Amino acid sequence: MTLLRTSVHTSPSLALTDLERESWQKLISALDRQNDQSVDSGFRTMIVASRTATGADARTVVLRQADAIRKYIWFHTDVRAAKVMQFEAFPDSTLLFWNDNQQIQLRLIVETHLHTNDYVADEQWKTLGVGNRKNYLSEYVPGSEQPGPYPGFPAHLGADLPSMDDSEAGRKNFAVIECRVLTMEYLHLSRDGQVRARFQYEPDSKMAWLAP
Repeated sequence: MTLLRTSVHTSPSLALTDLERESWQKLISALDRQNDQSVDSGFRTMIVASRTATGADARTVVLRQADAIRKYIWFHTDVRAAKVMQFEAFPDSTLLFWNDNQQIQLRLIVETHLHTNDYVADEQWKTLGVGNRKNYLSEYVPGSEQPGPYPGFPAHLGADLPSMDDSEAGRKNFAVIECRVLTMEYLHLSRDGQVRARFQYEPDSKMAWLAP
């Protein structure tokens, strides 16, 4: 990995409390990307690593909501996806964010909770436009074998969007994964020196600088 000089080098005098607050702000700011194309969207997606009975699994998902006060992260998925069963069996998971422009990594240890037929899923479903809802109209289980390429939604839609009424058929396949953040680790790479810190929220709240 090439280490770049960036304009966001962390000052040695920066307090841990300030760095923790700034780390959460980076996640929250990335959510504004959909309304402001000038916003750095480097933290808009994350890799989610879950446990399985035989090892581990990982995939990239989109950050949908972040709460810096309560220390929660949310993302969406198809309720039929394999990762849902993995989270149900093994709630602990790791979220990995990487912003290439800033050379900053955020690694979150979380406890997941599934929302399907409740007010949390209902409220977040209401925030989705038909472009996102289209992805939940698939007739097939994610990851199931198909005779040829399948777009992930009814083929007759093509590049068209469903109507808002038609998109409601996808609600039964929609799920929200709520992630209670137990620990966040910050890492900034720079030729001027790396900066690494850990912010633990549970079971005890404490912060520490770490050797990179």
